[in-house]
Amino acid sequence: MHRLPHLLAMMTLVLSAGPPAPAYAAVQPAPCLDGVRETKGNSAVDDGEIRWTDNTSYDDARTFAVKTWQYRGSKIKIVEDSAITSNDVAFKDANLGTGDRAPLGRYERHGSIGATDYIIFNKQKLRGASKERLRYVALHELGHALGLCHKSDTIISLMWKNAPPPGYEITWIPDVDKANYKKLWG
Repeated sequence: MHRLPHLLAMMTLVLSAGPPAPAYAAVQPAPCLDGVRETKGNSAVDDGEIRWTDNTSYDDARTFAVKTWQYRGSKIKIVEDSAITSNDVAFKDANLGTGDRAPLGRYERHGSIGATDYIIFNKQKLRGASKERLRYVALHELGHALGLCHKSDTIISLMWKNAPPPGYEITWIPDVDKANYKKLWG
């Protein structure tokens, strides 16, 4: 049963009230979809950090995502590349299509030593998108760069396989995503 409409109703309440209040009981990590596992090897993290470069016109979204993933308790540092370091992720824009199956963005893992992974914004699908939508895409794709996988639409997560409809974007790190992050990175 597809529970997205029920979650959207819950999110309407949450969005109107802001980020969820701290839970008294610890939230448990959520499983990945499609038999995938979250592993450090599926991330862009190198020596406890992600070094990034930028060739995107969505600077606000990138800046917001980097800052938001640096919440209190996060272990992985996400910092801009310098002249004496190697970048791990490059933010860039591309045309990835406009059809129903075309993504809003994509994380491309290249994985070999010295290779650069990419967070790609789909210019065609994001033309005219709200600031919140752009920020959601950046948060979601940076979550993949941190090693997080897609989650079921039965929980409130940044990592849904399908993006929520416009107006229902999550622009904070939900507790379940923090739990998965902590399980992976401590």
